[in-house]
Amino acid sequence: MVASLPLRSTLISFLAVAMIALLPDSLSALGPSEIVGAWVMSVDSRLSPESVDLEIDHQPDVWKVTLRSGAGAVTTDRVNLEEDVLSIRYGVKPLDVRVELRVLGKSMSGSVVTGEGDTLRRQSITAHRVPEFDATPAPKQVVESNKTVEQAREFFGAWELSLQRANAEPTKAIRLGMVVTESDEDLIVGHSEFEMKGPQKRVDQVQSTHEGLRWILDGGMFGLLNVDLVSESEKLRVKVSGSDQEAFLVGTAIRKPKASDVGVDWEQLVQKPGTELVGVIGGDARVVEVDSDRIIIQQREVVSRMFKDDPLLVLFEWFRLPEGSRLIAVETDTAWSVTGATIDSWDIRNSQTPLALGSCKLPGNPPELVHRSGQLVFAANWNGHADTQQLHVIDVSDPSSPMLLASHSTPKGLSNYDLAVSGSTIYLANAGGLRIADATNPQTLVMRSNFVGRGRWVRGVDVVGSTAYIATSMHGGASWLQIIDASDPMTAVQTGLYRSTGGAQDVSVCGDLAVLADRAAGIIVLDVSEPQNVRRVGYFRTKGRSNEVDIFGELAFVAMDGDAGSRTLQVIRFME
Repeated sequence: MVASLPLRSTLISFLAVAMIALLPDSLSALGPSEIVGAWVMSVDSRLSPESVDLEIDHQPDVWKVTLRSGAGAVTTDRVNLEEDVLSIRYGVKPLDVRVELRVLGKSMSGSVVTGEGDTLRRQSITAHRVPEFDATPAPKQVVESNKTVEQAREFFGAWELSLQRANAEPTKAIRLGMVVTESDEDLIVGHSEFEMKGPQKRVDQVQSTHEGLRWILDGGMFGLLNVDLVSESEKLRVKVSGSDQEAFLVGTAIRKPKASDVGVDWEQLVQKPGTELVGVIGGDARVVEVDSDRIIIQQREVVSRMFKDDPLLVLFEWFRLPEGSRLIAVETDTAWSVTGATIDSWDIRNSQTPLALGSCKLPGNPPELVHRSGQLVFAANWNGHADTQQLHVIDVSDPSSPMLLASHSTPKGLSNYDLAVSGSTIYLANAGGLRIADATNPQTLVMRSNFVGRGRWVRGVDVVGSTAYIATSMHGGASWLQIIDASDPMTAVQTGLYRSTGGAQDVSVCGDLAVLADRAAGIIVLDVSEPQNVRRVGYFRTKGRSNEVDIFGELAFVAMDGDAGSRTLQVIRFME
């Protein structure tokens, strides 16, 4: 018998409900309880941290989401769940971030969206739930590093090395201090400079061979050297060879009672780095300006901003400059740049096609240093001759008509490396020391003094009030951070000193911390709260040469020169 019409309608409705129930979860509307909890996000970007913690909380009609990484943390209630799409927003336009995630059971995928129109950018992201581990700890595994450490224990301790040139007539022995120990279950070696003087270096990648120990040593002008140790009764046999494996130095090592006997500071040797790499910015990136809540970065013609404590390290494209232009500074809707030997000012309200407002041609070659302070721009360049540099002062108070006020000669034959301005005082770092000048009247700069410190070449300078922090070095590799009291610019005096190992190039100071870009040694984090007792409190060994550094909150942006002239910014966090 055929079912009646009402019964047929009821059956159809029942079947429809059953079919919907069998569809995948992604087609169903999710409830808050299905996504609250801990997640880990991964952004498809070299810049962003490798992982970002995502904590989702929901109370009746109220969301709270926290994103946290080594770069910072933000908490927002601007959250929406529609069907199976979770939307999260934080920041203030135009520096706002939109995170859009489609929920797929125990994982999510989507994108990070920034900007609008021509500056809109998307980056892919994925997320997965944090697994709940059994509270019972698993048995500790015996790792290879433990075996290596145990095999090397006979080498532990302080040693004095006595070395001679291989295959040469005996001469006065070269003395070198060395300490072999372990840190976090890994072998490490610390060694002093020759004659057991000067700063020490630490080697983290030490191999245990069938004969003894081996590591690679940065030999400066001699390149990378292989160091081999072999145990011989109460002494060690030492061989230092080049990349061709030919012996360069040979000798022996005898045991000493303690690290200080061989010029090695034990506490510094075993100190934890206290830092971590949280991101890398490519594209020939450089820092232009830093203030309390933002940092401005230029990548070729693109100028971007990043705000403080952003856990995703998002770069917001701001505006573009003509190819070859180097940004000097930005104030509201006006930017200044240098192209060749010309200072240009721009109206940047149209971010894609800034409007040229005015320009000022400088005499001589393109400037190597440019710095803006208030309504003045200072630029240092060669004057067209091989042995003389000049410091130019440009008035940029009227963007439509920047005007050269004066040009001042600096000492012949001395390259200028860095420039800082505090109030009306100019600090010029060059190959002859730190030149301090009074710019109260910009048209007639008055030289107050020239501070010549431990290292004649002053590579970098940062100034806080009347205190100058200088990165200084000399031929042969010795380098220092020096702290200078310039409250009386006529008689600047040193109040603090720290000797570094890699070749000090630049310094940036924030509060009680100074970060030193130490070229081959990476960066060094120093406590300068007591200038008479500067202490190393952290370090980071970069892969490449650290040449410039800027502090932004708890992050250091370190300019690195890599192979083939490439330039990147490594973003490094100071850990507590």
